[in-house]
Amino acid sequence: MGRSKSGSDKPEERQKALELAERAGIPLWGAFRVVRGEVTLNQLLKSMLRREKFQRLQKEGLDPDLAGHVASGSLPRWRAAALQEMRKAGRTKFTRDRLEISHRAKEPLALWRFGQDDWEVGRVTKSRTYDFTYETPSSPEPVVVDKHNVKMVCSPEDLEVLRKARKHEKQVLKQELGASKDRNERYRPADQQLCNARDQGANIRWIFRDGTAVVGQVQAFGRWDIDVIVDSREATLFFHALHRATDRHLADYPLAAANPRHPAQVLTRRAGPGASGPCWRPAWCPTHSWQARSFR
Repeated sequence: MGRSKSGSDKPEERQKALELAERAGIPLWGAFRVVRGEVTLNQLLKSMLRREKFQRLQKEGLDPDLAGHVASGSLPRWRAAALQEMRKAGRTKFTRDRLEISHRAKEPLALWRFGQDDWEVGRVTKSRTYDFTYETPSSPEPVVVDKHNVKMVCSPEDLEVLRKARKHEKQVLKQELGASKDRNERYRPADQQLCNARDQGANIRWIFRDGTAVVGQVQAFGRWDIDVIVDSREATLFFHALHRATDRHLADYPLAAANPRHPAQVLTRRAGPGASGPCWRPAWCPTHSWQARSFR
């Protein structure tokens, strides 16, 4: 005959739970779950560590949703810190699409394309993954523009300042390059360099593939583009439009060697020169920069 489920099993179960709790240093409720076979001891310990890490990250200033991903191991801490900093700079999403935003808001947008000497002002009437439909007062009908053909966009109110800020890079002009669909031909600065340049309020010369250029400070950046301040006006430039010659102007903000799994990494609050707000970054970095690779 089987044992009674309501009799002698309960004291025995409790005794086992008490012994396990004392031996493993776990709470009694957790020990009961292990004894009953609901979880293994290893699973329980991992769950408790995740909870402890989550609470610690929140106390250090990380947003709850980001702290949850970091604690579960699905998001590196450096990336969570970067995402939070971009939020503070006005980017609700790291994959934000400026063209799609303009379309949804039904607001006019100025853009500078490869193959065009001057900026254009119009409206994005439809935005798709790789192209968009653009309508200007001077065009008889809307045109379809490939996104990789766009160098910069800005608000029409800032256009005159951006026009005057245009510069040229002679050595790149000689290469006679234009837009490219080939990702192997594209250049993207490392996120750590962009963060360092932003913290120091550096004026960077951004050189495009066709040899044109602008000088501006990093305000925020995402997966595909950078928000820059050019002569106190805001604009967005796209990574796919940049020439590798830009890299030498970021040479003063190098990548620092560090171990992203360093046990002493914590988040500290610090407002860097030229930053629009407080930044959260790993304190184990000797120069207060992110020890990170590209977000891509």
